[in-house]
Amino acid sequence: MKHIYTFVFLCVTTFSLAQSLSFSDALARMQGANQKLKGVEKQTQASSYTEKSMRGLYLPQLSINASYAHLSDPLSLSFNEYKTPLQSGLTSLAGAIPAPLQPAFRPLLGRLQPLFAQDWRYEFQKQDIWKLSADLRWVLYAGGKVRVGNKVSKLNSEIAKVESQKTENMLISELAERYFQVQLAQEALRVRQKALETAEQHYGNAQKFEKNGMVAPVETMQAKKAVTDAQREVLACQKDIELAQTALYGVIGEQLPPLTTLSSSLFEVAPLQPVDYYQQQAKENYPLIVQARLKKQLTDQNVKAQRAAFLPDVALIGKKYLWSKNLPITEPDNWVVGVGLQWNLFNGFSDKNRIEQAKAQRESVQLITAQAEKDIQTLVKKQYTEIEKQREQLQSLQKSLEFAQELVRVRNKAFAEGLSSSTDVADANLYLASIEIKCYQALFEMDKVLAQLLETCGLSQEYTNYLSKK
Repeated sequence: MKHIYTFVFLCVTTFSLAQSLSFSDALARMQGANQKLKGVEKQTQASSYTEKSMRGLYLPQLSINASYAHLSDPLSLSFNEYKTPLQSGLTSLAGAIPAPLQPAFRPLLGRLQPLFAQDWRYEFQKQDIWKLSADLRWVLYAGGKVRVGNKVSKLNSEIAKVESQKTENMLISELAERYFQVQLAQEALRVRQKALETAEQHYGNAQKFEKNGMVAPVETMQAKKAVTDAQREVLACQKDIELAQTALYGVIGEQLPPLTTLSSSLFEVAPLQPVDYYQQQAKENYPLIVQARLKKQLTDQNVKAQRAAFLPDVALIGKKYLWSKNLPITEPDNWVVGVGLQWNLFNGFSDKNRIEQAKAQRESVQLITAQAEKDIQTLVKKQYTEIEKQREQLQSLQKSLEFAQELVRVRNKAFAEGLSSSTDVADANLYLASIEIKCYQALFEMDKVLAQLLETCGLSQEYTNYLSKK
């Protein structure tokens, strides 16, 4: 019994000498160490780069292209089929020339004969083709698709930022719950330690009274049982503290450091503003509703993008050959510029159906957003009412605490006079401890639900302001 009490005393003393950690410090450390938060921030960063990349669609695209092609055979034109008819025609023509002109024509015909012995095939494209060129493409008009693409990327970037803020708000609420759960466990330990001290004192008195014949031995046994029960509660509280601390540093994202105490105690929430204020804040700032509004804008842009499919795409194109070998005769061996147009006139009504699909998605988002705004009002009312309920519970428990303290005093006095049993004294001490713990539990519930209320309103960053108002 004494060893357990000494161990508890040493634990409390160690905590008092340990490094303190306020809620603000825990929040700052969580923002710097929590891996989930860092991961969402990276997603936000990726979305911002996507937004920047989409701006490049407004600018011309310049590229270097190189290619090599090997044809199975050279490309050529054959005129061999015309050699024989042409040769026969010339011979007939020579026979029809008058005799006086024959001496002049025959030498000419003789010089032409070697040509008929040659291969009349003209090769205009060799097998190996080498090309190196700089190519330019600049979209001049795309029916608004480029503008829509940039707006969509910007909206996606904003949605990612809201998602990051939603995650941070959720973690702040979890941090508040875990932080003050540790404080609740430590306060419970203090109460149980005090109850153990009281039970030991009563047990010592019971032993003296039994020795003097003032109480029966059964009363001493009941007092000893009360001490054993109190010891068990102390050990349970120590385990609760260990578990709560592990959960706290899990949220922070750090290893559980030794010798660390929490300096921000449980607090009664200061009087809140009217519930209408928080409902309005939630309607404007609740991340899911903000994201729904942004998605509504995305569906608007989707409708515009589908309508743009009915319009033509116009682009400026250009090419400059930096080096070439055996270039086809159809391609100029220098440079070329031009304008291209593409217009899809009919694709089986796909564009029309996609427009209807986009409109249906827009209407769906509108209906879901409207319902979410109604649901969030109910959630705010529930959280607000829970805080006020715990405030009323705390006020009622204060009266019960005064009664419990007086009951303990009366039971102890009656036991000393032989008018009360050890069971009555133990019950009175247990009742006092339960009321004290319920007071701390009410404070814990207020602090936890306040964080949830501010999360719903998108105001989690203001939680530390309520700490300063305690």
